[in-house]
Amino acid sequence: MASARATPLSVVCFGEILWDVLPRGTFLGGAPLNVAAHLARLGLNAGLVSRVGPDERGLAAMALVRKLGVDSSLQQDYALPTGEARAVLAADGSASYEFETPASWDAIEFDDEVRNAVQSADALVFGSLAQRDARSREALRQCLALADYRVFDVNLRQPHHDARVVLESLREADFVKLNEEECIIVGAWLGTSGDPDALRIAIERLRAGHRTHPLQLCITRGGDGALLWADGRWHSQPAVPVKVVDTVGAGDSFLAMLLAQRLRGVAPALALQRAAALGSFVASRAGAVPDYDPRQLVPDFALA
Repeated sequence: MASARATPLSVVCFGEILWDVLPRGTFLGGAPLNVAAHLARLGLNAGLVSRVGPDERGLAAMALVRKLGVDSSLQQDYALPTGEARAVLAADGSASYEFETPASWDAIEFDDEVRNAVQSADALVFGSLAQRDARSREALRQCLALADYRVFDVNLRQPHHDARVVLESLREADFVKLNEEECIIVGAWLGTSGDPDALRIAIERLRAGHRTHPLQLCITRGGDGALLWADGRWHSQPAVPVKVVDTVGAGDSFLAMLLAQRLRGVAPALALQRAAALGSFVASRAGAVPDYDPRQLVPDFALA
């Protein structure tokens, strides 16, 4: 899976861009945007396929996306508003969300610009939430048909759970990330338990005949760290202890670091360790994309 190109690796993230309204303020977010922003911070060419509305929030989003170093000419929708998610934080820092519906990211279109971005990318990252509407779901279907390496961040969000969407996405994915709660839910949809091995076997059976890349499966476990199935075995990483401010974006930063490291050919255990370090740092700060220099967070980290 490692790229041997002299030019920087390129990853396109597809899906929602929205404003997270938190008790501590309002931050631009959406898992695809967060992942893209962290990938850019980690030295990759990161692109975003999404859509904003004809409002002040849309203009502000476009300006901030450029500031984050993400390569994007965000589509503009002249009927639907820019997305918003009102987050409610629990005592442990975890968040639940109320999503504005419908929003502009429900109507992402597949056009020549999207086609060119996906065809030239080393990987395509996508989730389940942006598939809640048939319009964006169809655009993603066309993107997946062109993408060689497909990364599915399951990222279930109530009330938009859809077993059919998730199972179809698992069938098309090469790299899958879930948290423990999602393991239980998805395991039930697959007719098995949330046990890591049972889940892995069920996903591999689902993928049989559809994908040729070996499955990589990551399971995040909060304070208990994370697991990664790669190179034919499980790798385990304990959590890095921090004082949690909020967990918004922590999983997205974790995925960005893990994917960037694996695409660069870094061994699974070291990639997992570096991902845990970044995810914990983000959890210790407000907002999904706090300012940081990865070379100061991770020993021996290289941007190239």
